[in-house]
Amino acid sequence: MDKELLSILQYELGEVIDWDELCPGAYYFGVEPNPDSPFSCSEFYLVLPDAPITQEARGLGKTLDGVPGLLYPIDPPEEGGWTAVMYELCGNKAASIPEGWTLADAAIEGMELCPAYFGTFPVPPYTPWGWTFRHRALDNGIYWIETSRCKTVLAVCNPIWTSELSEGMTRAGKKLAHDRGDDNDLEYLFFEGDIICAAIFELLKVRSEWIDTGLIRKPELMNAIWKYMPEYAAAYNAQEQAGLHDALAILLQTLGADSEPQGLPEYMISLSPDAGTDFTGFWK
Repeated sequence: MDKELLSILQYELGEVIDWDELCPGAYYFGVEPNPDSPFSCSEFYLVLPDAPITQEARGLGKTLDGVPGLLYPIDPPEEGGWTAVMYELCGNKAASIPEGWTLADAAIEGMELCPAYFGTFPVPPYTPWGWTFRHRALDNGIYWIETSRCKTVLAVCNPIWTSELSEGMTRAGKKLAHDRGDDNDLEYLFFEGDIICAAIFELLKVRSEWIDTGLIRKPELMNAIWKYMPEYAAAYNAQEQAGLHDALAILLQTLGADSEPQGLPEYMISLSPDAGTDFTGFWK
């Protein structure tokens, strides 16, 4: 990277503390963020006009006055255009790929962060209870399925279940016999029967829109958990009362801060006597 380009990047984004040329015209670089920078992240890809990157991937980049080419913030997660750049670099044998990345890694990351380029996670054609005959997407990588054996199944793709579901919940899910469990496999966890309500409850933590849109009815969901999974409800509420779900306070405490984890009543699994247990807003 030439000195003039480095100077421009440092002026606009902050001190450049690391950089690497991935292929002619494409760079990775990290900065010490400038408070006045229009981006809140500290890592970027930069694609110059002569880089071997397609127009489709270029359409996902960001422009910044004074900076030639296109910028791809690597964080926060909603800025997923960088995965398209990584994918195309992984397919370029002449490119220098960051350690640990493969074409499959980039594609799976991209399906989650940049479906406009990669498309969404594929619907699993087969489940532990037969073929998928009908499906409804609750979210990208989360599918409500009716199977050839007349079972209702919840399918959750591995980038989601590995980061959002509790250890106990992942143990309760089922996998297809041929899944190897590799990180670069599009492995699904499948849930059938009573446990579906608890899995939906855990997925709701980062999907409040399911409630807002009526896709999931929260009072009915909580009633279903108490009816079908009472041990789960009791254990969860005990953990909430003890502050064990206050991740930020626990982190600060481990770092030496005077922070006491707190449980909040509004986060408890409650009962609503006037509501039933039919928590889905679709498929009667």
